[in-house]
Amino acid sequence: MTTFQLGKQARRILFGLLVLVFVLIILLPIYYIFLTAFVAGPRLFTSPLTYFPTNISFERFVNVLDSLPIWRYLFNTVFLAVTSAVIALVICLLAAYAIVRVNFPGANLVLIGLLASSMLPPFTTVIPLFQMYQTLKLMNTLQGLLILYVSAMLPVTTWVLVSFIRQIPAEIEDAARVDGAEFWRMLWYITLPLLRPGMVTMGLINFIVGWNEFFIPLIFARGIESKVITMALSEAQSVGSSSQFYQNWGNMSAVAILATVPVFLLTLFFQRQITDGISSGAIK
Repeated sequence: MTTFQLGKQARRILFGLLVLVFVLIILLPIYYIFLTAFVAGPRLFTSPLTYFPTNISFERFVNVLDSLPIWRYLFNTVFLAVTSAVIALVICLLAAYAIVRVNFPGANLVLIGLLASSMLPPFTTVIPLFQMYQTLKLMNTLQGLLILYVSAMLPVTTWVLVSFIRQIPAEIEDAARVDGAEFWRMLWYITLPLLRPGMVTMGLINFIVGWNEFFIPLIFARGIESKVITMALSEAQSVGSSSQFYQNWGNMSAVAILATVPVFLLTLFFQRQITDGISSGAIK
């Protein structure tokens, strides 16, 4: 074996070891969350740590499901994630089309304003929004959360759809107008099919963002009727505990699994659509 082949083989081995270390760093905390959720309480904080449990227990899941309205939280989460993703797509599609095709004065300023609004730290707008929501009686309502979810999704979604629409030749739409197609018919049968990769990608990303949202519900949702699954993480720590200072990591891990597995499976199932949509919007 030549020196060049030995060097190439050594680089492959080194790269494989680096990938293995990276995967272990990413997966070990996730594995420990599952370990914390399924291992019996007395064996959780053993010294040294037990990474291979001998028995599996569903006690924490039973405690959480019995003590917290998890199904209501899941319903609220699904409703907010799906509805906000759909509404954001519709609004951003029309906004992006107007920016690209109508090309009205100040279109670039609108894009810059959207980008600037997305860069604002969330805590800078909490106090005025909180006061406004109290005045409008939108606190602890799904409608109020829906407005905040959609407004948070608008900037990035509009920017992405603008880039996709710019890739569509305007001559295709001009030909449809010459054939007598009205605006909505042309948008539905011609523009939307060409935008399908971008629409699907942003719909999935917005759904994931809405599902994982924690800060907005923490401030604007205090009642059971409007709480989401991520908020159950803070509530699960006190389930089965007589002290407010006791941290029940097992219950929190059980809720974390309930909150993570659905969106993980969705991402795993649609990962090809997401990567294809992002790559097509970037390189075409």
